[in-house]
Amino acid sequence: MTRFFKWWIQRYFDISLQVQSDILPIIPGKLFDRVSVAYLIRDHTDRPQDTYHFYLSYFKPLFTDCNTEGYTAPSIGIAWWQRPTESMSELYRYHFYADNNCPRVSHVLAHELLRIKGKTKKDFFGKVHELWDKHIYKVEPFLYFDNHFKRVGSQESYRFVTINPDLL
Repeated sequence: MTRFFKWWIQRYFDISLQVQSDILPIIPGKLFDRVSVAYLIRDHTDRPQDTYHFYLSYFKPLFTDCNTEGYTAPSIGIAWWQRPTESMSELYRYHFYADNNCPRVSHVLAHELLRIKGKTKKDFFGKVHELWDKHIYKVEPFLYFDNHFKRVGSQESYRFVTINPDLL
């Protein structure tokens, strides 16, 4: 996934940015696992500063103002990584991840990439959400890509689904 989004960022935003993805670090507890902001910051600062760090969370982040169940700040992003609740074939699992998770990741990345390009908050926040709503309400289609990062239709075999940055 990180290879795809590195390519996607270069192709659609003309930015060369390393992307690393990891599971959101948590502190295990007896009843509940919990996120420690201090632990997250420590984990983030231990990573290379020239890399955008993307954390995948198995729950909806509580500290978000984004309607995609994600969070972004300079050089860091968090998105809810939804897992299937039932077993399914490999093809359906790929489509499940592509349909449910990749658009969220592309949305959160778009916030940061437009901010990096010097856009105003109205652009890097408002326009991304306007586009998201158009995708969700099927006014505009998402973009679909196969495992070779070639753009394909939604009825073909695909591995990645993103917002359409050309509409930003």
